[in-house]
Amino acid sequence: MITVHARAEDGRVVRQPLELGEELPGGAVWIDLLRPTEAERAHVGALTGCDLPTREEMKEIEASSQLYVEGEGIYMTSPIISRATSPHPEQGELTFVLTPRHLITLRYTEPLPVITFAARCVRQPELLATGESALFGLLDAVIDRVADVLELVGGRIDELSARVFDDSLDGGGFGKAAKKPDELQDVLRGIGRAGDLTHKVRDSLAGLDRLVVFMTSVSGGRLNKEQKTALKTMTRDLRSLTEHAGFLAHEANFLLDATLGLINIEQNAIIKIFSVVSVALMPPTLIASAYGMNFKHMPELEWSFGYPLAILLMVLSAVVPLWYFRRRGWL
Repeated sequence: MITVHARAEDGRVVRQPLELGEELPGGAVWIDLLRPTEAERAHVGALTGCDLPTREEMKEIEASSQLYVEGEGIYMTSPIISRATSPHPEQGELTFVLTPRHLITLRYTEPLPVITFAARCVRQPELLATGESALFGLLDAVIDRVADVLELVGGRIDELSARVFDDSLDGGGFGKAAKKPDELQDVLRGIGRAGDLTHKVRDSLAGLDRLVVFMTSVSGGRLNKEQKTALKTMTRDLRSLTEHAGFLAHEANFLLDATLGLINIEQNAIIKIFSVVSVALMPPTLIASAYGMNFKHMPELEWSFGYPLAILLMVLSAVVPLWYFRRRGWL
């Protein structure tokens, strides 16, 4: 699908689809291609004089394949997060092609910054004054969204930390403790999702940082003073967000280690209970085994109080070890 954002004569921003075979409308500034077919990609390329990259070329990780200049066009590709608030966030490539007259975006996902920036352009037509201003506005929206995602991850990690170290997770008895592994398993899944999202954010930040640095080096003559200042601000913001993302990744790893440690403690506590029960039942088992032998001469078998005495001995032999373990703090 091809969507063209153009400036009308009265200054308004007009957004309209572009069909195959149609010419670009007058005042076209931003051309957005969402999951384009080969024919749509070739059509836009012919209208703008650009050789737009294919989806396979967009996925290549070499810097020379993601950031390059060809003719009058500056080609820049960066990974972008989409559906960050869903259980399964996605990461796709977003390609910016800056020409002297247009900004072309090529994408196969639907990141929220592109949608919000398109809506902003309707309210603020000055954002589409030129291709450069459109690019700067879109990059600013992408960076703002990355910051929002990091805030989301930080909130999730704080919530998970409270669940891990909350006193209510400490089982007061065997019944309560039995529920704790299920809670910790939920925490583990939450940590995994937070860590995965943080990894995607860091990958996106690295790509955006390379993109801004590359743009600074190749488009200096095409930018005005305000745009150069905006590039420096973006660079500082990206470096700051990268450091914050690293901190969140460290926090996620710390929570993972803490959760695994708590699970290990719970498992050891269960094993300890079985070990104590086994030790406590050993003396009664020994007594029962002794009086269960079938020897002919066993005087206790003839006693009228032999059976109650054996029961009493077995109970005492079980209670005394349990009392001792309790006194030593092993239970």
